[in-house]
Amino acid sequence: MTQQEHRTDSPFAWHQVRQLTDANARIQVKLIVDRDAQALADLFYHEMQADDDAGKLLDHDLVNRRLRASMAAWLRALFDERTLVEDLIALQRRTGEVHARIGVSNALVSGGARILKRAITRRLLTARAPDGVLAGAVQYVYELIDLAIDTMAASAISSTARLGRSDEAYRLFFLTQNLRAERERQRSHLMQWARNIMMRNYWEVPVDDGPSPQRERHDSHFALWIEHKASMLFENAPELTLIRERIDVIERDLLPRLSDARDSHAESKPIVARLNEEIGRIEALLGAMFDRSTHLEDGRDDVTLLLNRRFFPSIVKREIGLSQVSGVPFSLLMLDVDDFASIAMALGSEGSDALLAQVAAVLGENVRAGDFVFRIGDARFLVLLVEASADTATTVARALCDHVARMLPRTSTGVAPRLMLSAGVATFDGHPDYQRLVEEAEAALRAAPVRSTA
Repeated sequence: MTQQEHRTDSPFAWHQVRQLTDANARIQVKLIVDRDAQALADLFYHEMQADDDAGKLLDHDLVNRRLRASMAAWLRALFDERTLVEDLIALQRRTGEVHARIGVSNALVSGGARILKRAITRRLLTARAPDGVLAGAVQYVYELIDLAIDTMAASAISSTARLGRSDEAYRLFFLTQNLRAERERQRSHLMQWARNIMMRNYWEVPVDDGPSPQRERHDSHFALWIEHKASMLFENAPELTLIRERIDVIERDLLPRLSDARDSHAESKPIVARLNEEIGRIEALLGAMFDRSTHLEDGRDDVTLLLNRRFFPSIVKREIGLSQVSGVPFSLLMLDVDDFASIAMALGSEGSDALLAQVAAVLGENVRAGDFVFRIGDARFLVLLVEASADTATTVARALCDHVARMLPRTSTGVAPRLMLSAGVATFDGHPDYQRLVEEAEAALRAAPVRSTA
């Protein structure tokens, strides 16, 4: 057998299973699957939801409802000889890509396949088919489902490898940037966080809603950067764990104590001293973490210096995981520069690139340190707002549109029209496939865009 014939995603392997199985056995299997496809799908998801790992992925109501119907359709197509082998292979590949995106392991898929094979075999045994037909039918079920699962697995492995390369590429991209400037920027955010803590909890500055660890963290650009960017960029760095520990000490121990002792200088003084000590430790750890980084291969968008589209899957998958654990949503903004094709035609590539770079700068300057900004098309941008509800995201989208509308565009000739943005907003609702969220943002951009009020 040639290497091509041996591959599970080769049409030869699929045709061979059909051709080597007795026609009566194939018909018997098809009759049972056609009749019981929905019951088999219900059984499959009932047993999978009892599994701790699978249950987390299947908890979303939309996933549950859609996948039950999709599973029944998949079973009928798999055992229907009218389905073209090439279409079956393409379906398994697409399914494998989805598995990679939402983090379904091959072990989980194989476990699900065993559920289906056992269930169909039990039904064959009660059908009272002749022994020769029964043996061929059981073998046919096992071989065809195994072919499908192997094809899915190969596709999932390939997609996972691409995502892994994107993870590494994003770290490489970050490390090629101006580390000294980023280091100083995060040091500044750290100091601002410390000042905010003192204002809320010690100095005579009135606050409306009082202090809380959640508010302190949400208002801290530094804490958001540590949680959402640094943990990806400095993966496995020992300093990162220590920084998190120091932040936890401040939020859960020192802040409540400082708030309680606010009216007593004698009691609050040692707490303030300890707070300053912890901030100093974090500052030292931050410096050490940057010092351990080196300049590596570049990977930025040439025009805007923003993140490239290829880094998006790695970042959004991680945000999905964080949101699933914390219960705090994140949001996507898809932004288009209105009528940019006409502007580019009038200004030429140099002038239009200059305008895109200015738009990118405005976007970057007006989101938080923990947020992510991507350029994903000629005049299209994507902003991932961490820990942001739909209302917050809509407010940010409108503010970004306003900032760009008020921008004074500049080109080398000095002639440039005012620019307007349109934005689509989508908020993570628990569905594990990030592509659905991107499509929702794109649909919102087309149907009901947010625009400037300036």
